[in-house]
Amino acid sequence: HGRRTSGLTAFLRQIGDNVTRLDRWETELNEALPGDARDTTTPASMAATLRKLLTSQRLSARSQRQLLQWMVDDRVAGPLIRSVLPAGWFIADKTGAGERGARGIVALLGPNNKAERIVVIYDGRMPP
Repeated sequence: HGRRTSGLTAFLRQIGDNVTRLDRWETELNEALPGDARDTTTPASMAATLRKLLTSQRLSARSQRQLLQWMVDDRVAGPLIRSVLPAGWFIADKTGAGERGARGIVALLGPNNKAERIVVIYDGRMPP
């Protein structure tokens, strides 16, 4: 492609995420081949990275607000998480879907409209 993804992976290493890696761009990264280590992370790594991005000085305050706003404005997770939250709960999320049924959700959640928890769900089950 000529465009390199190594910059994001290098940034992740700088902030202490030694697991997450980006090897390809959209839409190729959605391939989700079983056993393929490319374009992968773990729930724990993603949660820790999101917490760092939103609470440390790794991003400017403006960039932190923008990231949070993108997550607040996301409506894809409506039937996935939003529809089952109790009234008054805060949610800001990003979702993703790959080939072969792969699914991912990264969300900030909390009662009383406060973002108190980070929830990360990855489902790599293959359809029957």
